[in-house]
Amino acid sequence: MARKRRRIVVRDPRKTALRLALAAIILATVAGLGVFTFLTVRKMNRKLAVRSVPLESGAPSCGTGDGILYVKGGMLNFFSFKDEDNNFSKFLTSSADGLVGSRGIKAVWSENAIQIIDAPFDIVPEGEVRTVKAGSQHIAVLTKKPNGAETVTVYNTTGQQVYLLNFDPGRLAGFGFSEVSGQTLWTMELSVESGTPRTTITTFDLSRMSATGVLTVSGQLVEDVFFTNTSVFIVGTESLIRCSASANREIYRVQLHGYKVIDRSADGEGIVLLLVPRNAEKITALRLLTVSQKDVAEETSVTFTISEGTVGWHLVGGKLLLATESSVKRFDRKGKQVDATALPAGTTLASKKLDDKHILLERSGEIDLLTIGR
Repeated sequence: MARKRRRIVVRDPRKTALRLALAAIILATVAGLGVFTFLTVRKMNRKLAVRSVPLESGAPSCGTGDGILYVKGGMLNFFSFKDEDNNFSKFLTSSADGLVGSRGIKAVWSENAIQIIDAPFDIVPEGEVRTVKAGSQHIAVLTKKPNGAETVTVYNTTGQQVYLLNFDPGRLAGFGFSEVSGQTLWTMELSVESGTPRTTITTFDLSRMSATGVLTVSGQLVEDVFFTNTSVFIVGTESLIRCSASANREIYRVQLHGYKVIDRSADGEGIVLLLVPRNAEKITALRLLTVSQKDVAEETSVTFTISEGTVGWHLVGGKLLLATESSVKRFDRKGKQVDATALPAGTTLASKKLDDKHILLERSGEIDLLTIGR
């Protein structure tokens, strides 16, 4: 016996079409909300992540780009940002006056010796160790002899000396490595013999072991030097000077008008600087200064008033981050607030910038790591 087919009877075609359309709209709305919720959660997770890290308040620590080097319980420890398999703890062979590091080299130093991680022996230089800086594959050690003469000695990852620079007493005003090329060392010498400050900045290519450029600034003191792919920025007491990285010549100057640069960050092709009033007893206002890397500065500036309860201010990813006792706020370079996020229970007492994505927060007796997305 043949099975009868069921017939679908449409009693009112217009009402049925309306019902189907309404159902489709509801399904699309639900699906859209699901996608929106998913994307929003992901975006929030990219913006901010807070986790506790095993550091102690007041103990030596530093950011290395790939993690945090710190001292705890008489041990030298490393906490990796991304892979806990890279964490380590090692016995200290000397006291720890300071820590330095990058992805490629990490070291702890005292006034008498330097211990490079995984090097076969400690470095015991002549003279007192004053400070140490880290590049991508080298450290530069400043030592001072009893007669006042100073030396910057460069060592590789195995602790071998590869470069040496000698300076007369009182001549060296600063040194460091390029942020772009960790193979570029720079030194800053100050002369006041003519009655006017004169600073000479020299760069050295450690891959070739030779000097590569000289820049000179007169009439003001120089407080910092930093590099980008195309520029060398010189931060003076009176002005910010942009120089060409390839031609070793000045491009433009921007007057700082009684402000001091305390932080910097890149925002696309622009450079954002964080300024505070020079010689202020209490910081109540901040200034964001943005300059270009073109032939003209194209400078823009905006001023912030610091509210009560603000414990730290930093530039991260080209944005101003304000850490308060209970929250974190970010502002773009035009002064517009882009987000604000409440922190976990506790009170924030202080903050420390490790790099352009990581901030340490001291909160009610423990240390939290704040990781910031774009």
